[in-house]
Amino acid sequence: MAGPSWLRICLIFAALALLALQTPMPWAWLWLAVPGVLAVALLATWRFGMRGAVLAVLLSAVSLVVAGVASLSAWWVPVAAFIGSWMGLREEGGGPPAGERARMLAPALVLAAALPWASRYGGFIKDVNAELLAGDAQFLELLRQFGASGERLGSVHKAVTDNAALRQQALPNVLPTVLFAWVALLTVAGRALAARLARSLRWPRLSRVKLIEWRLPDAALWAFLAGLALLVGPWTRWAPTGWTLLLDTGLGFCVQGIAVVESLLLARGVPPSVIVVTLLFVFLIAMPMFVLTTVAVGLSDVWLDYRRLEPVPDGNQT
Repeated sequence: MAGPSWLRICLIFAALALLALQTPMPWAWLWLAVPGVLAVALLATWRFGMRGAVLAVLLSAVSLVVAGVASLSAWWVPVAAFIGSWMGLREEGGGPPAGERARMLAPALVLAAALPWASRYGGFIKDVNAELLAGDAQFLELLRQFGASGERLGSVHKAVTDNAALRQQALPNVLPTVLFAWVALLTVAGRALAARLARSLRWPRLSRVKLIEWRLPDAALWAFLAGLALLVGPWTRWAPTGWTLLLDTGLGFCVQGIAVVESLLLARGVPPSVIVVTLLFVFLIAMPMFVLTTVAVGLSDVWLDYRRLEPVPDGNQT
């Protein structure tokens, strides 16, 4: 299977650069720094072993010196370097299986769960909320410019104000999950960049896994249960950490549930294109139920292992 082309990589990083321009500093630079550092660390440790990890350590040190050890944004670069090094060290021999790839995101999960305990977290929440409120004001101003007024503008203003109040309450609990999901996507971009660079250097191709092989390690279930326990227990100070563990592992089980559904549909001869369109349609029409259902399927797969019940025909995998 052919790896990513330079055109695809350039388009990905052009999109990341545009998003960086729309993101306030010091978080803007992470759009490019995280995938770049991860790709360099992966390739260095893959080809040079633990000697290559020295480069990852140097990149991490530079990021901490430039951004400051106390900065909440600086620590995501060392996490990316650690994940990239881990991937590189496990690349030989066919590469890590899908379950271990999921485990490699554990450093990002740990950092996200610890983020609410940082001394600057309260100020960070205020800054993010201020940015979101500024976006709300720009949205309302745009409506006025397009001629909205009177009762219509008042109803929109009330809806935006109510949503802003709810968002302010949920932000401390949800923001670490958003950051984790963001870094997970940047990890995918970094691995794609590493694959393209490896082809350009005429190195062996990086291993790849299919979505239907995605399976969280058993430890993810314990992280899910730990998050649930922190939320139902009397430790209110631990609520943001509990939500982070619960939501992030829940997202992982959601992906596992999608992998199970895709596997079962492929086993029945449904074309991959039809599966993609169907899942996308259901997601757009009934997103809350779609997420809850796929999480439930992913969790039950821990015990039932659906994909062993019915093998997928060769040649029909995506």
